[in-house]
Amino acid sequence: MRKSLVFYLNGERQELSGASAFGTVSDFLRYGLSLPGTKVVCAEGDCGACTVLSSRFDGIKMGPYLPVNSCIAQVSSLDQCHLITIEGLKKNGVLHPAQDAMAESQGAQCGFCTPGMVCALAGLSEESKISGKPIDEVRARNHLTGNLCRCTGYEPILRAAVAMDLKKVEPFQSRYPDSAMTAEFLERSKEDLRLEAEGRLIHAPGTLTGCLEVRKAFPGIRIVSGSTDLGVVRNKGKIKLDQFLSLSRVGELAGITYESDRIRIGARADLSSIERAVAGSFPEFSRLLRIFASPQIKNAATLAGNLINASPIGDTIPFLRVSGAVVVLSSIEGGERRLEVDSFLRPGYKQLDIRAEEILVSIEIPKTNHRYRLYKASNRRDLDISAATFAARYELADGCLRGVRIALGGVGPTVLRIPSFESHLEGHPLSPGMVDPLVSALSGLIQPLSDVRGSKEHRMRLCRNFLLRFQDELLGESGASHSEVSV
Repeated sequence: MRKSLVFYLNGERQELSGASAFGTVSDFLRYGLSLPGTKVVCAEGDCGACTVLSSRFDGIKMGPYLPVNSCIAQVSSLDQCHLITIEGLKKNGVLHPAQDAMAESQGAQCGFCTPGMVCALAGLSEESKISGKPIDEVRARNHLTGNLCRCTGYEPILRAAVAMDLKKVEPFQSRYPDSAMTAEFLERSKEDLRLEAEGRLIHAPGTLTGCLEVRKAFPGIRIVSGSTDLGVVRNKGKIKLDQFLSLSRVGELAGITYESDRIRIGARADLSSIERAVAGSFPEFSRLLRIFASPQIKNAATLAGNLINASPIGDTIPFLRVSGAVVVLSSIEGGERRLEVDSFLRPGYKQLDIRAEEILVSIEIPKTNHRYRLYKASNRRDLDISAATFAARYELADGCLRGVRIALGGVGPTVLRIPSFESHLEGHPLSPGMVDPLVSALSGLIQPLSDVRGSKEHRMRLCRNFLLRFQDELLGESGASHSEVSV
């Protein structure tokens, strides 16, 4: 049992225990190590001022350097990582090409958000250098969706992104040789880590079996992986993360495997990896994940976390419901238990069929011939929480719909499957008026609330337009006449 976490920071080995091992990464950097270049504004992963670059040991080697939000990341998750902050970008007094480009393009004004911007751009340059993809404005915009600038404006920042000289970019694994850290992490990878201080306790086993043993000994203990949700709630003072089980060191839960009839996604697999992994089999789901959140969030967030949070506006849940996805739960005494997402999500707000000693270890998405339509409506396109969501699964056979499933989110206490809509559309020939009865029935089936993201009336109109859009796209797919869609 190890009682201190080990990681590397800007190439230097760090070992941490006691009270310093609790709290957020950004607070530890700023106040524990006096590295104030990492800024904090929103403390909820929305502005990107806190962006740092993280490489995690995957059980064999160090992974890619990815931008993440340090304001919601837990210090305990740093074990077996190499973290690079704004202070670690330059080498031998020479600025990183991202820093050079920002200076030459005058991409900073007040400078407060600039370190996070530069770290995000450094991550983009690293990815582009390794993949060989050039940086154009579209890629730059996509990679900066998690960074806000409040004074300069984005034009000079985008110029800086495109102007980065990739020939001068030295990959971080060359700048920071990782043989020493890899050797140490390999030796320590199967150890259980237990952090204690002042009545607070974090369990971070190195294996799934270790996690299941903790879950049995502490039934119902809170489980943390990417902390993109719990980190926000903690920062806002709604909960205390004084005792939890961390999955951050369990490499066996991070995998994505392809089987003949399904894709199996580990509970720790991040959404960026999933977005790439499902592009071939589920391109519509991959497209939805593209606008799920910023790179910083997706590099830490998990599909399992989005599901088990069970929010009625969870972006991935409508797809998981209509696709027939299966959750795999595990416990020491009960072994594996498999449930369709439809059964896992019980009626009622955030009600789940999971036992106090169980851990959700993976999600399986069956491969079928079905097609999907997934819609998300939010106040802004990037990095925003949904007001309402829609998912449809279907096949087209001889001009008729088969295997139809429909789900709506943001319209009740949980994401809803709508069986009456499915039975109406099943076997229905494509026609311009086929969803009219569904539109008329909406008010009797869903009960959206009014809140800061939209009124009840707004959400009702969104759902109406989702149905009309679905009809319109199906007619377009078949070459039939389009319906008129209200906006």
